[in-house]
Amino acid sequence: MKIECRNVSYLYDVPGDGWALTDIGLTITQGEKIAVVGPAGSGKTTLIQLLDALILPTKGDVLYDGMSVRVLSRSKRLPSIRRRIGVLFQFPEHQFFHESAYEELTFAMRNLVSAGSTEIDARARSMTDRFQLDMDALKGMSPFNLSSGEKRKLALASALMTSPEVLILDEPTAGMDALGRKELIHIISTLKDTTVILVTHNQEDFLGIVDRVIGISKGAMVIDASRDVLIDHLATMNEAGITPPLVLTVQHWLKACGCGLDRKFFDMKDLIGYLSAQARRT
Repeated sequence: MKIECRNVSYLYDVPGDGWALTDIGLTITQGEKIAVVGPAGSGKTTLIQLLDALILPTKGDVLYDGMSVRVLSRSKRLPSIRRRIGVLFQFPEHQFFHESAYEELTFAMRNLVSAGSTEIDARARSMTDRFQLDMDALKGMSPFNLSSGEKRKLALASALMTSPEVLILDEPTAGMDALGRKELIHIISTLKDTTVILVTHNQEDFLGIVDRVIGISKGAMVIDASRDVLIDHLATMNEAGITPPLVLTVQHWLKACGCGLDRKFFDMKDLIGYLSAQARRT
C-alpha cells in the first residue's frame, strides 16, 4: 500500500489548542521501514492516527493507493483500509481483555478475516513458532500471566495474524528490558515486505533496521531523510529538540576532529568494535 499525505493539517476540537500538525507532505511506499521521532507533544501520535484513518485531516488529504480518505469516509469504505493496517499503541498489553492468551492472539483474525478455525489455528501455530511462544500453553494461560516481553510479543503477533500491509508501532520497546527490546527489534527486522512505521523516543533501538527517519517538532515535519544521510541533519535535530542518536553524534565528532571513518555505523557496539580494532592496529 502506498500512503500519501498531501498538505495535511490537523486541529483538535479543543478551545485554545493550536494546530497539532501543519502542512505535512509525506509519501510512504510498500516495504519501507520508517522511524517517526520528535519531542513529546510534537504531533507524532496525531500523525499515526491520520495514517490509520482513525481521524480525518482538518486540511489536506491522505491517499491510500491513490484513494482519498475523504472519499473513502463518505462511501463508508474506511474499514477496508484499516483492515490492511495493523496498529499497536504504546503498552498494547494494557488493552488485553480475553481470558486466554490464545483468544487474544486470534481475536483480530476471527473478527476481521473470513477464516475457519483450522486456518486460524494453523496461522496461530506459524506465528507462535516465529515469536518463540508456546501455542498450546497460550490456550490455557491468561495473557496477564505472561512476562512483559511475552506480552509485547503476543500483542505484535496478534497484529500480524491478519498479514497487514502496513504495521504502525507506537513506542514498541517502552518499558522493556534489554533482552526483550533486542528480541522485538529482531522480529521487526524480519518483516521484509511489510511497511513498518515506528514512533519512538529512542532512535538507538531502531536505527539499525530503518530505511528512513521523519522528524516532527511543534506539529511540523522538520526532517525526512534516509538513514544514510541522517548524520547531515544533526544540527536540525538539535534545534528541533530531537535528541540525535549517539552513534551518529560520535561519528560527527570524529569527522570534525579529522578522524573520518571509511563507512557509516548505525549501532554503537559496531562502532566501538571498529574503533577498538583500529586502535589495536596502531
